Amino acid sequence: MATRRDALAARREALGYTQETLAHKLGVEFSTIGRWERGSLTPQPWRRAALAKALDVSLEELDVLLNPRVNQPRPIAPSTNELDAAVHVEAARLSRSAVRPPVGAADDREDFHVLETDAEVSQDQKRWLATRAALGSTRRALAVVAEELYPDSRVPGLEGTGVIAHPDWIPKSPIPLHQVSLVLDPAAGDPVVTGGEPQTAAVRPLATTGQRYRRYHDAIRELAPPRLFENRLCFRLTRLDCCTTTMAMQFGHMGFFDSMDVNEALAHETALHHLAYDHHDQPVTLKPSWQRLTFRKLVGDPFDLTRRPLMGAVGTLTVRGGRSPSIVLHQRDGRRVAGGGGMTHLLPAAIFQPSSVLPAAIAEDFSLWRNIQREFAEELLGHDEYDGSGRPIAYGDLEPFVTLDRAREAGDIMIWCLGITLDALTLSGDILTVAVIAPDLYDDLFAGAVRANSEGSVPARALPFDEHTLCELREHGQLSPGAAAALHLAWTHRDQLLSR
Repeated sequence: MATRRDALAARREALGYTQETLAHKLGVEFSTIGRWERGSLTPQPWRRAALAKALDVSLEELDVLLNPRVNQPRPIAPSTNELDAAVHVEAARLSRSAVRPPVGAADDREDFHVLETDAEVSQDQKRWLATRAALGSTRRALAVVAEELYPDSRVPGLEGTGVIAHPDWIPKSPIPLHQVSLVLDPAAGDPVVTGGEPQTAAVRPLATTGQRYRRYHDAIRELAPPRLFENRLCFRLTRLDCCTTTMAMQFGHMGFFDSMDVNEALAHETALHHLAYDHHDQPVTLKPSWQRLTFRKLVGDPFDLTRRPLMGAVGTLTVRGGRSPSIVLHQRDGRRVAGGGGMTHLLPAAIFQPSSVLPAAIAEDFSLWRNIQREFAEELLGHDEYDGSGRPIAYGDLEPFVTLDRAREAGDIMIWCLGITLDALTLSGDILTVAVIAPDLYDDLFAGAVRANSEGSVPARALPFDEHTLCELREHGQLSPGAAAALHLAWTHRDQLLSR
């Protein structure tokens, strides 16, 4: 008995085709489409490329539609917004003046004033939440998929980690932090891409009948808010110049949500088109393809700092120095943070931002060292978060800032910059640093280190900084791209970093 190809028919209908219009497009008899969908006839090999193109799927995905089996992966979510397509077909039928947009032209679909029902809005939001949940558990795997979209930007030794980088963004050897200069330009021009473009429509669910959420962060805030989600002032990287012994960075201003609207929208789009469920109902990744990544195509060159807002995030590999060096990492909790949940990351790590919106704080906190200090206090010592709502920090009077400053001046804390890398999935940036702390100072400073903080858990013990540990961490498959890059670069230059 022939097996009906219901998924094939659903795909056709989702794109607005009738059997007759699809037959006309392919140059086949009307009855042929029906026989394909009933399973009584299989498209000849020479017709499959045209059929795949018409249905906007790859040949591998077409094979899944033509050969339905219980154990085949099923999509996490529709490869295009099927709900939108069906609604717009009905809108075109009801309105003589309506012109249905071309297949795949999601950027025009928002202009149609259609009458979605409350049930359809709810269904669309549930689909968005399902994709968001799947994204949360597969970020690293998806980053590895996205890495393959940028073959010329992979970093030697970091293949398969989700890391990409411009060759000029990683110095040949670590640069002491005092040789990294920063310039703040509050009048920096706005980025070209903001995340509000029509190309993000497929990753912004319906908010009400006929209206999508305006930006991706609006959907997060209403449908899946993490514990930490505030639109704080941040520093946006606008220029980077790196040579052998120095590095110069230029920054402008941006909001935290500006990053969410681009970075998380890119991640959601990638999940939408590169995840499926296997027969155990577990998410699996599909082969990388640019075919339907309309927003990623719009972003273009990931290293063009004029195209999109690149929020600086400072990630520090903390090393207890001495004869037996060790490191400490952080397991980020996806329920508490908006991005990077479910992965093992650097500790400390944080967005490059001031501790307060007051002008005095912005001037004082425009410093990588101050950012690192605050995160040591918050993430390792459990201090309340400097969330921008209070007064500027009196760094010269308060602990642990006084001790950290003195230790750095004495050479008991050495800070180096390893360069800047990107997470291929989100295209978010990591300003990678390493802090090597004298063992006695480390033990005194972090004797009261917390086991958990507002963003996740901290291992109860430090990990040996050796090749075996690094191999185990990489094989475990939970390292964030930034952590993988910092560990690799620090290990590569360990003789320089641990020379004292």
